[in-house]
Amino acid sequence: MIADSYLQLRSELETALAGLLKLSSEMGRATPWIDTLHGLLKDIREPLLIVVVGEAKSGKSSLLNVLFGQELVKVDVQSATDRIYAFRYGSEEKSVEISAQLTERYLPLAFLHDFSVVDTPGTNIMVLEHQEITEDFVSGADLLLLVLSVVNPWTQSFWDFLGSWQKTWLKNAVFVLQQADRRDPTELDVIRRHLGDTAMQKIGFSPPIFAVSARDELLAQRTGLDEDRFRRESQFGPLEEQINLVAMQSGGRAHRLGSACQIAQVVLHDISSELRASLGLIAHDEGRLARVEALLQARKEQTFRHAAGLLREVEQACHEGAAQGLRLLKEKFSFAQTWKILRGRLLWQHEFQMEIEMKLRQSVEQQVEQTVQLLETDLRGVWPQLHDIIDQQLASDLKTQVPRAIPDFARQRRALLQSIQLALSERVSEKTVEEQLVQLFRDTSTLSRLSASIVAGCGIAALLAVMTGTGVADIAGVLAASVAIIGTVVTFDQRRKILRIYERHMEARRAELVHAIAQQLNQAIDLFYGEVSTAFQPLAAFCVAQRRASEPLLHQAEELQRTFVGLASRLR
Repeated sequence: MIADSYLQLRSELETALAGLLKLSSEMGRATPWIDTLHGLLKDIREPLLIVVVGEAKSGKSSLLNVLFGQELVKVDVQSATDRIYAFRYGSEEKSVEISAQLTERYLPLAFLHDFSVVDTPGTNIMVLEHQEITEDFVSGADLLLLVLSVVNPWTQSFWDFLGSWQKTWLKNAVFVLQQADRRDPTELDVIRRHLGDTAMQKIGFSPPIFAVSARDELLAQRTGLDEDRFRRESQFGPLEEQINLVAMQSGGRAHRLGSACQIAQVVLHDISSELRASLGLIAHDEGRLARVEALLQARKEQTFRHAAGLLREVEQACHEGAAQGLRLLKEKFSFAQTWKILRGRLLWQHEFQMEIEMKLRQSVEQQVEQTVQLLETDLRGVWPQLHDIIDQQLASDLKTQVPRAIPDFARQRRALLQSIQLALSERVSEKTVEEQLVQLFRDTSTLSRLSASIVAGCGIAALLAVMTGTGVADIAGVLAASVAIIGTVVTFDQRRKILRIYERHMEARRAELVHAIAQQLNQAIDLFYGEVSTAFQPLAAFCVAQRRASEPLLHQAEELQRTFVGLASRLR
């Protein structure tokens, strides 16, 4: 196929422009830009216009059929016609009579997508109307094939016809000496020199003249026998190279391709700049969001440290409450109270436990209330600080994604206090120690009563012994005194045991209570910062979505830029 270089270049440019059009649509570019790209595509897709001029019987039809590899013009049927035929692509074969001198022929031939071909009557039979129509086509032709027959190359009508043209129309002309197989090489050289001299006289310059044989080229295409020989003898290779050169020369269709490439590069530069600016803003916002995240993490660690300090005060309150309970227990379990155990007066344990619970709860709850209040104050300071960073440093379109509603600190504080009070109630109101104390008191009372009974029995025995005068009285007295001493020792040992058990229990309860409060505080801090972080997640998601949308578009733009740069270098 002729003009292969041009058609390949055009095809690549079409693909690149289609990619740019798709990119522009995805970018949501304004309609004028889209219309411009559609116009460029439409312009470069316009078929090359080839006009064939020559005398009747010069071999114009055979030349066209061989150039395109298909029968476009019936040989020896159209050759003597008095009409101009314009061949165009059509899905169905049909003819349209434009005028008495011009007919448009529509044929379903693939190459007509790329070429519009105008076949003119012989210059020796043209009338004025033919000449005017032909000149209209010639003035806009991308390729002008001027065909002479090697049998009769001296015709005057041909040169007279060319002499009436503007010289600029001949810039895309290719002179073809057809039916070269009818002359030997020596004669062809003479004819070419003569035609060159004639051209210099008639049109002012001596063009390259290609002597070809459509017959030999047709044999090479159809038979496949001695294809290389027929191809060499036909001399169509140099002619096709010249046609490619004309199609690609400056000022022809290649100029349209170059202009389209330049305009596309301007559009692409604008798109690339916009995408890079967008990604720059995204990177800026991502950096600011990273600072927000870092600030949140730092403030969270600071809040944990603050909470640890507050928790130590709570722990101290628990410690003081436990110590107060121990002092109260020692007072309740004094020397005088210990002897009351001997008489079984154990009714104060329950009241004592309730009093201890009340005092411990009061001291701890007061400190917890203060701790939670201080924690809320600390957390309230985080929100405006984050918004200051966002308002001052984030891009305007991202600011709209920022939540403005302040977190419900009051609700969080109430929830935290309720959870701590529940933990406090569960651990302070534990019945285990009361049950242990009651059991120890009961065991001690039993031992004390037993000792008292033995002492009383021994005393009675000693009294009877004195009254009867027997020697048993001394033994009974000693026994009673011993039992009384032992009972007293056992009672006070039980007292010490009770105090140790209570002290260990209160220490364990204090540790559990502090751990429970710490756990609730830490959960509340995690919850708060989790809510704040969640509130800012849409911003990060927005940045991620914008980056995912913009980066592929920028990659497309950069790839298209490389493509257009390569095309522009080939079009220079």
